[in-house]
Amino acid sequence: MKPETLNGLEPNPEEQALQETVARLRASLTALLLQKDELLLIQCKRVESLYLRRFGALELKLYEAWCDCLRAKKKAKLIRVCRNRRQAVDVEQIEARLEEELGVYRQQLEQRSSRVFGALRSGEGSGLTSRGVKELKNLYRQAVKALHPDLHPGEEEARSRILQQAMRAYRSGDLPGLRTICESLDPDREQEISSLTELRAELSRLRGQIRSLDGQLEAIKSEYPMNMQVYLEDEARGKQHEAELLDKLREIRERTVRYEAEVSAMLAPEDSEVDFR
Repeated sequence: MKPETLNGLEPNPEEQALQETVARLRASLTALLLQKDELLLIQCKRVESLYLRRFGALELKLYEAWCDCLRAKKKAKLIRVCRNRRQAVDVEQIEARLEEELGVYRQQLEQRSSRVFGALRSGEGSGLTSRGVKELKNLYRQAVKALHPDLHPGEEEARSRILQQAMRAYRSGDLPGLRTICESLDPDREQEISSLTELRAELSRLRGQIRSLDGQLEAIKSEYPMNMQVYLEDEARGKQHEAELLDKLREIRERTVRYEAEVSAMLAPEDSEVDFR
C-alpha cells in the first residue's frame, strides 16, 4: 500500500524526510517531557524527602538560630540609634517593631518545620508494586502524548485541565485515577499538518522546544533538591555536609551571644556604658 500524503499523491523526498524527522522529534520531545515530569513530580519529591529526613532537623535549627541572630542584631541596632540620638530607649516598642518586621521569617520557619516533620512522617514510595509503577508510567506517557500543549499547541483549555489531573494522579501514585483519565484518551493521535510550510514550521518549533527542555532539565538537576542528592549517595560527603551545617550553627549562635551582650551593655546603667560603634 502506498503511503498517504498531504495532497493525495506520492510524497516527494523532501516531504517524506520532513514527516519522518517531525515524527522522530515528537518522540524525542515526548521522552523529554516525561523525563522532566519524572524529575519534578517523583524524583525531586523523593530526594527532598530523604534529604529532610537526614538533614532537615539540623537545617531547621540553623534557620531558627539565624532568625534569633537577626532579631538580636536588629535590636542592638535600634537601641544604638536611640542612644546616638540621646533618645529614651523604649524596649517594649522596639520588641513590637521587631515582631512586626520579622514576622515573615517566623512564618517561613513554621513552613520549614511543617515540611521537615512531614518528611519524617512520610514513608517510601506510593505502595504500588513494580508492575503497578510500570503501568502508572505507561499511562502517564499516554496522557502526555495525547494532551501536552508542547505536543499539541493551540488546542482547547479543557485538555490542559485533564493533563493537570493526570499529573496529580501520577505524582500521588493514584493508579485507578490515572486509568480513568486515560480511558477516554487517544494516545496515538497526532496534530494534523496540511502543507509543507506547516511541516517546516513544526520542525522548527519542535527543535526549539527540545532545546528549551534540555536546558530546563539541566537546571532542575543542578538546583534544590536534586543538587542535595550527592549528600545522600556519598556517605563521606554527607558527613562533611553535616559538619559544615554544625559549624554554621555554632558560628551563628556565637554571633547571637555577642549581639545580646551588646544589648545588655547598652541597657545597663550609665556608669557601665560601653561604646559599640
